[in-house]
Amino acid sequence: MNDSTSAISPVWPTRWPKDSFKGFWTWLAAGFIALLFIGLFVLSLTSKPPTSVNPLEFDLLIAFQFVLEGILVAIVILTLPALSKFSLRELGFRAPTWSNLGIALLGAFVMVIVANGGASLIDYLAHSQHQQDIIQIFKGLHNSTTIAIFAAFAILFAPFAEETFFRLLFFNLGVRYGGFWGGAILSGVLFGIAHGDIFAAVPLALGGVVLCGVYYRTGNIFAPMVSHALFNAVSIVALLFIPKVA
Repeated sequence: MNDSTSAISPVWPTRWPKDSFKGFWTWLAAGFIALLFIGLFVLSLTSKPPTSVNPLEFDLLIAFQFVLEGILVAIVILTLPALSKFSLRELGFRAPTWSNLGIALLGAFVMVIVANGGASLIDYLAHSQHQQDIIQIFKGLHNSTTIAIFAAFAILFAPFAEETFFRLLFFNLGVRYGGFWGGAILSGVLFGIAHGDIFAAVPLALGGVVLCGVYYRTGNIFAPMVSHALFNAVSIVALLFIPKVA
């Protein structure tokens, strides 16, 4: 039974039970995933992207990331009901309505403006034309199969996995203890650094806050997944067809 006096955020997704997101297993799961992304971010700061790309090696890297994130996604989905004391349906795994999809579309539009606009502002202030390592690598790809694999991963799997981590787990954990902005800041910061680029961390963190707003407004986890997928799709189309703008 829910404890109506225990929640800071009384309406998301309903009043939190007083034993939700507490105990050793909550902090082990959340801490392990957070430290993994932080560690990869630190590692990216000390490494340089390759000057040339081997399609086979890139395909293997995508496969490794797919397996690793797939395992983490499975862990989150299987353990979250026990940690949060809510079912996956209550946390947003429901068929989206047309209204949800409309908000998702708006969220994608706002994310493009916020994330890309923020990146352009940082470039302007830093007097640079910085690009993420993954974008530099992508531009070096010439094998159509490898490009198709990367596009499918970025548009289909990555939004599902990343929204599971950063909205379903970290946003709800933050909301449980700090309301919307507590969840949005925690989720957004981790989302920003997870992409492994110090220049892109802040713009993507702001984009992550937009995705938190989509999730919070709809109560449906598929809505930010759609926003995220559309954002990635726009980015890939721009890289393929108007690389100077991208």
